[in-house]
Amino acid sequence: MDFLTSILGRMAGFLYRCRADENYTMLEMTNGIERIFGYPADEIIGNRVRTFTSIMYEEDVPVMDELVGRALQTHTDWTLEYRIRHRDGQLIWVTETGGGVWDEAGELLYLEGSILNIESLYQRIDEQTAGMRVTASKTNEILQSLRYLKLLAVNAGIEAARAGTAGSGFAVLAAEMRALANSSEEAARAISTAQRKDA
Repeated sequence: MDFLTSILGRMAGFLYRCRADENYTMLEMTNGIERIFGYPADEIIGNRVRTFTSIMYEEDVPVMDELVGRALQTHTDWTLEYRIRHRDGQLIWVTETGGGVWDEAGELLYLEGSILNIESLYQRIDEQTAGMRVTASKTNEILQSLRYLKLLAVNAGIEAARAGTAGSGFAVLAAEMRALANSSEEAARAISTAQRKDA
């Protein structure tokens, strides 16, 4: 088996060459489009059965159009993430790196690039951030509890003041409750701030 056939057979995606039109009319595609996404290349090449944009998640098409348009104006490559709808209906996140090809006169001939399945990466990120979301939720619950504790400490201090000398021990307890609530709240806020920065 030759080098390119071997490598392309392992690739979690496909290579393409297409026109710079509204459908990104495919001129050439490697067979990863069928192996990974379920569509035979000859159904999409030349828009024979479906257009390439018809298998993209519709909300992602305008984003792609804008980014590709800007890259073509500056003669630079683009990299973007969007979703392709598998033949079975499942949405799969992909990353595309592409660029335009111009002739010697500066006329745009076509676009070409690679599209790779990164769904597993998105799933891992989602699993990791799920834990962070739970922690953030618990941090908010802690902050609410600490606010309630501070309110109790204030009320305890008021009652201790009313009790005079008899309430002096209660006043010490109320002061300790306030100090604990304040220091705990600072720690919880620091955790919450760090989580927002990492998100």
